[in-house]
Parts: sequence; structure tokens; C-alpha cells
Amino acid sequence: MIAASARTASAKVVAGVAVMVAGTSIAKPVYNEEAPPSSTKLPIYPLPDAKVEVVPVQTELERQIGSARRAVSSVTAETRGSVRSLVDRWISLERSVEGEVKSLIPDTEPLTPGLLYVGVATLAGSIFTRYRAFPIRMLTPPLAAIIAVNTTNPQLAANLGAYYTQTERKYLPALTEQRQKWQHQAKELLNNTKDGLEKVKENTESSVRKGLESVESQTGLRVKDVVAAKDDAKAAIKDQMKAV
Repeated sequence: MIAASARTASAKVVAGVAVMVAGTSIAKPVYNEEAPPSSTKLPIYPLPDAKVEVVPVQTELERQIGSARRAVSSVTAETRGSVRSLVDRWISLERSVEGEVKSLIPDTEPLTPGLLYVGVATLAGSIFTRYRAFPIRMLTPPLAAIIAVNTTNPQLAANLGAYYTQTERKYLPALTEQRQKWQHQAKELLNNTKDGLEKVKENTESSVRKGLESVESQTGLRVKDVVAAKDDAKAAIKDQMKAV
């Protein structure tokens, strides 16, 4: 019994020594003898935070949307500029036309009855010639309007004629020269016609006088005095009509 107890106690001692040796061998640190010692030392004060730089990154959809928006903005700006320039030109044209119309309308002539007469004359010319030939139907209304304007509003007609002549000389000088030639020829023809009619009238009157004188000499009747009285009556009637 005593020997067994001694063997058990010795075995426990041996086991305890073995456990201590094993624990000592595990806890002992292992150093790498080949690694060089560190030359950097940790700073005493805390280091500042590193600067963070944000780099924007666009996706393909964002680039497409951006390019489309810039294109639409450019087109819109160009369209707005074109519309604004067109409106400005229209306003300037409107003001110039208004100024031209005001310069053509005379202050001394009323327009209300005169323009009414012109419209009535033009309409009457188109009605009276509706069954005539085509050139007559086309030329009669404007001729009637021109005659009515010169009769009712002579100052307005003169202003319109001067404006037409100025515009024609500015844009169509060749037509102006040709028209002036035609006017000169027409005036010469009219003057020659008037001179011819005056000569015919004088010849007729002289022939009538000679005939009346021969009748008076042959019959003794005062025919010449009767004709003179008739002419005086006609002249008096004409003077009264001009006075009215």
C-alpha cells in the first residue's frame, strides 16, 4: 500500500513538472533574427487627416442627357433670336409704312367723302363694263378710280403720283425713263391734236361768218346778231355753272 502511494505521488510530480515545462516553452516569444530592426518611430502628436479629393464620374446616360440638353438650349436660343429679329423688322416696317401713309395724306383735304366717291366710281366702272371685252373690263375700274381721285382729292392724287415716281425711279429707273418718253410723246400728240382742233374750229367759225355775211348781204336778215346773242347766252350759262 505504501509503495503504491509513493509511486502515485511521484507520477503526479513528474506530470506537474512536464506541464510547467510545456507552458514555459509555449509562452516564450519567437524573434526573427534575419529581419532588420525598424528605423521609423511613431510620431508623438497625431497626424492630420489625409485630403480627400472627390472626382465626379458621369455615366453614359448622364453624358447623353447633357449633350441633348445643350443642343436643345442652343436651338432654343437661336430660335428666340430669329423670332426677336423678325419681330423687330416687322415693327420697323410697320412704323415706316405708317410714316409714309401719314406723309401722303394731306391735312387740308377731308378723306371721308372723297374716298367714298372713288369707291363708287370704281364700282360703277366695273358694273358698266361687265359685258364688254376683257381689256375694257380690266382697264375701266382703275381709270375711273384715278379720275375720281384727281377730281375729289387732287392733293392726295399729287402726293400719290410723287411717291410712285420716287419709288419707280429708285427701283426701276429704266421703266421711269421709258414712261417719261411715253408721257412726252402723249403730250406732244395731245398738243398737236389741240392745235388741229383749234385750227379746225377757227376755219369752221370763219366759214360760218362768211356764210352769215353772205346771207345777210343777200337777204338783209340780221342772222349774225342772232348767232352772237346765242353765243353770249352760252357763255353766260357757263360762267354761272363755274360760279356754282
